[in-house]
Amino acid sequence: MLKITQRSQADLNLMTDKSFELSQPELNGTTFDLLQNKSIKILLIVLLSIAMPLSLWGLAKWTHETALDNLRLQLDSRMKLYSSNIVSELEKYEYLPTILARDPILKSLFQDEKRAAHIDRANRHLSAIRETAEVSAVYVMDRQGKTIAASNWAEEGSFVGKNFQFRPYFKNAMAGKTGHYFALGTTSKIPGYYLSHPIGDSDKITGVVVVKVSVARLEEAWATANEEVVVTDSNGVIIITGHEEWKFRTLKPLSDEKRSALILTRQYSDAKLLPIDMGRENIVDDQTRRIAIRHPLVDAPDAKNWEDIYIRSRSVLGTDWTIHYIFREANLRDDVINTLILAAFAWLVIILSFLYILQRRNMITHRLEFQERHQKTLEEAAIQLEHRVDRRTKALSEANQRLEEEIQERLKAEDDLHMAQDELVQAGKLAALGQMAAGITHEMNQPLTAIRSYSDNATILLERNRLDDVHSNLEQISDLCARLGKISGQLKVFSRKTPSEKEPISLSKVINETLALLESSAKMGNIDIHNAIGETDAMVLGEAIRLEQVLINILRNALDAMTDQDKAAIWISAEQSQTRMSIIIRDNGPGFKKDELDRIFDPFFTTKEVGKGLGLGLSISSRIIQDFGGVLKAHNHEDGGAVFTIELLQASHG
Repeated sequence: MLKITQRSQADLNLMTDKSFELSQPELNGTTFDLLQNKSIKILLIVLLSIAMPLSLWGLAKWTHETALDNLRLQLDSRMKLYSSNIVSELEKYEYLPTILARDPILKSLFQDEKRAAHIDRANRHLSAIRETAEVSAVYVMDRQGKTIAASNWAEEGSFVGKNFQFRPYFKNAMAGKTGHYFALGTTSKIPGYYLSHPIGDSDKITGVVVVKVSVARLEEAWATANEEVVVTDSNGVIIITGHEEWKFRTLKPLSDEKRSALILTRQYSDAKLLPIDMGRENIVDDQTRRIAIRHPLVDAPDAKNWEDIYIRSRSVLGTDWTIHYIFREANLRDDVINTLILAAFAWLVIILSFLYILQRRNMITHRLEFQERHQKTLEEAAIQLEHRVDRRTKALSEANQRLEEEIQERLKAEDDLHMAQDELVQAGKLAALGQMAAGITHEMNQPLTAIRSYSDNATILLERNRLDDVHSNLEQISDLCARLGKISGQLKVFSRKTPSEKEPISLSKVINETLALLESSAKMGNIDIHNAIGETDAMVLGEAIRLEQVLINILRNALDAMTDQDKAAIWISAEQSQTRMSIIIRDNGPGFKKDELDRIFDPFFTTKEVGKGLGLGLSISSRIIQDFGGVLKAHNHEDGGAVFTIELLQASHG
């Protein structure tokens, strides 16, 4: 490989010279520090200590008021929805006591004849009504308040035989009115809304029918809504809520008189009616209060800190109940805090942007001054740079010219190398022909002797006028001449120079033509050649004549290695993979020694006697197979002998 001359290297050093470089402009300590400016410092102090706190305080107040106004609107909408649910739940059972009071089955309970049979039928009738109407209980009482038939007659906590004369709904019905009453059941301990109606004419009331409606469905729906909503009755007791810990608590303490009256009516059975702990209270508007409370389940004096809540209330249409929506102050406070954080961040961005703009403006001013001071220096540097560029351009042109000359010399050397390689390949062919000369001579002498004999016989036969025999002899002579022509044609094709271009070639054809050239040599050495490839249609990428040369080199070496060996044989086979075709040539000769396998493809390495080989055959063969894009490998067979493997690309994958 050609090397760059010392002068070219010097030119390259000149072109890469970094002795002259333009440095980046530096301010050299002239950067102006804004924080050293007294006016800027005063402005920052005023912004951070006065303007920013006042604006954040005003923003917090406005955010809180706005959020509270929005909250009141949202709560009104939610409370209206909850109130509608309560009214619709109760109104759909309003008609039921009135209709049942006219039921002949229930009226028959107050007839003296067969009263026991009427009671059993009424119990079953009321049980069916409860299942159909989906109410908690339906029962009938006589004028003394004793229950004579009930839908739960077969259950353990049956109302039958129980006296509810003390209940207000019984008293209202006996007065000829429809009763409405919420209470905690004294027998079932289940809260419900009681609807009652008198049985009989207005001038003669014989009994009372009562329907108990459960509010459990409302409470279950509220519990899953993740909202705190409670309903209080006229006594201020929480009767409906989605949170069990609020139930039957009071929002205000009850007076002693009121508590005694409720105990007598047993409206809330054994409930303690404890008030929820409340602290300071602020009236926000007619319907909204802000109160400090503790969680209803926490009654200990060492409970955690009080919590501020908003309670917005409104009455439930058609009842004496009040619905209350509870909202935590902490939720509003979180909104305010988030707003303040964003506002503080905005203040910070504004202040930093202001400082950045001032600093940027100051830096631009100083940079312009700096550039003006160095303008003259840059102009002088530009002149020096032009002179240096001229020198480097000249040196680069000279270096390019020398490099082009060196490239041309290298290309010429590569052409000479390829020619030498082609001549070496051709010499290898002729050497192989020289080694096969004895066999080829023997192969050609046989037909020549036969031709001479047939021609002599033809002369005698012609003198004897045996024309048919003469004609037969001439046909034999013609066949023998064709045989000689085929042998000479194969020698001519093998010995000629061929272009080094890859193309699809028939593997079986190349093998057969190679074996034809070596047939006489194999017969002379008494060596059997077994060709397992046969007439396959396998196509590989290569060049037919050069592949024949590789095969002849390998087979010729095998023939030479097995000279005078008994039962000598060569096996030729092929194996096909996904993209490659492998030609495997195996003999049963002596094989190779271990150190010989490492050097077998080295140029001028041979195991033959002096004068019988140059050691170039396998080296040339390896180079030819590499040119085809394949690999030539060798190893010893486990049963003895040498194995050569030629791997070539299949024509369809080239």
